[in-house]
This record gives sequence, structure tokens and C-alpha cells, in this order.
Amino acid sequence: SRAASWAALEAERQANDDAAKAFLKSFGGDLGAAVATRIDAMEARVAELTAATVARIIGGVVSDDLQERSIEALARTVSAAIADSEAVRIGVRGPLSLFEPLKASLGDRAANLDFTEAAGFDLTVTIDETVFETRIAEWSASLSEVLS
Repeated sequence: SRAASWAALEAERQANDDAAKAFLKSFGGDLGAAVATRIDAMEARVAELTAATVARIIGGVVSDDLQERSIEALARTVSAAIADSEAVRIGVRGPLSLFEPLKASLGDRAANLDFTEAAGFDLTVTIDETVFETRIAEWSASLSEVLS
């Protein structure tokens, strides 16, 4: 009876050992798969971040030139409109950082401008209900799509 109890206890201990080994083997496989999946995800994320950073750097360099050219073109349009009519009022809406260079490039003609500060990346100009805008944000979004 005592020998039978020892044999039963030994059999139960062996079964527990086998179950623990099976669990550890399974856990190790699951852990390995999880780590491999995370490494793949991290590699993909690093690639995404790198592409986004490059796009932002290139976009920043290119968009400065684009911004300057867009503001110059807008200033020419505004100047031409003002030259046509002395009493014309021009509504300008957008960020102050873009309005200031436009205002400076218009000189005395800037007195015809009514500025409303607004968030965003573009200036919108309304002259006699005709709307003109720099469209920098649209171009920047297109560049980001192409580069990503």
C-alpha cells in the first residue's frame, strides 16, 4: 500500500513534470513567435518613420521655395487687382507668417488689405468676390503622398 502510494505519487509528479515541460516548450514557441512579430512590426515602423522624416525634410526645403514663389504670384495678382480699382478692398485670410511677406511685398498697396488670421498653411485672398489662394497645403500633401 505504501509502495502503491509512492508509485502513484511518482506517476503524478512525472505527469506534472511532463505537463510543465510541454507548457514551457509551448510558451517558448509562443514567446518566440511574439518576439518575431514585434521585431517585424518595429522594422516596418522604422521604415515608415524614416520615409516620413525624409519627406518632411525634403518637403521643408522644397516648400520654402514653393512658399516664396506662391506668395510672389499672389502679390502680383493682388497688385494687378488694386491697380484696376482704387477703392477695392481685399480680404486676406490665413496664418500671419504668410501674410507678413505678402504685406511687405505690396508696399503702399497693403493699405487695401483686410487681414483675418486663421490656422492653416495657405493664404486665401478675396478680391471682389473672386477667391485666390496659395494652395501650399495641397501641394505639400501631394508631395508627402509621393514620397511615402
